[in-house]
Amino acid sequence: MTTDRLTGLFFIAFGVLLYAVVIPWQVETVEYGWLRPRTLPRILAVIMGLGGVILLLRPGIQTLPEGLLWARAALFAGVLIVSLALMWQFGFVWVAPGMALAIMLLAGERRWFWLAAGAAGMPALIWFAVAILLERPLP
Repeated sequence: MTTDRLTGLFFIAFGVLLYAVVIPWQVETVEYGWLRPRTLPRILAVIMGLGGVILLLRPGIQTLPEGLLWARAALFAGVLIVSLALMWQFGFVWVAPGMALAIMLLAGERRWFWLAAGAAGMPALIWFAVAILLERPLP
């Protein structure tokens, strides 16, 4: 079995685990708002599971990454860990735009429009989905 197929099986199992166990256990039930707190996480768990099915059925060409790519992946992980720690301290609204910009720059994006749209637009969209649609506070 190829690595992609094993990864697909993992994401199918993880999506089912999220949908059936973690989300019902960890997301509170509320009676207000038109979008329940479980709706969006469950949709994303289904999308994750479907992505796993696609990867299982249509694996890509197997190539091993070069050593430098592992270091770059570690750098991405480091940015995410530092950003999460900063979010814990200062809040999502203040840290997310910088984190998005750093990730896009690390990914090689250099077009100013996309950098601005990603650094301002995506955090604003996430804020809108959580704070307005789900009526949940962001730290």
